[in-house]
Amino acid sequence: MIASRRLAVRAALVALGLGLGACSTVDVGAPPADVNACRPSAQFFVAQIWPSYLAQSYSGKTCGDASCHASANRPLHIVAPTSTSTPTFPLVAGSDWDALYQSAANQMNCSDVAGSELYTKPSGLSQHGGDKLFEPNGPELGLLTQWVAGP
Repeated sequence: MIASRRLAVRAALVALGLGLGACSTVDVGAPPADVNACRPSAQFFVAQIWPSYLAQSYSGKTCGDASCHASANRPLHIVAPTSTSTPTFPLVAGSDWDALYQSAANQMNCSDVAGSELYTKPSGLSQHGGDKLFEPNGPELGLLTQWVAGP
């Protein structure tokens, strides 16, 4: 009888201790849609990255050449927008400009621009089917760094 009473007292103390040590639930909200995604400025992309980097001719080659990134099965899919007008911001989801921006941004690492595939492959720092297009640490790195740094 005494043993069962001791067991009951212990159970009550444990339950009480658990109740006193408990915290209320904190609602931190919904997780962001693109955790760890790099989403630099779409306006800078349209004004600078597209004409001065992706559409730029490197010894007669551009990133969007038919034999390069114009193929839809490439991780970086680059097709010149068919729209001749300047896009409105924010970019319209699903538009040519938005698809181009999303594809390029997906190749970026905002915390390590020099380690991003959008930079390492054409600079020859990692294997690239289109070979080395420009020298490492040149103006292209500065342009991508500006894109990520923002205004």
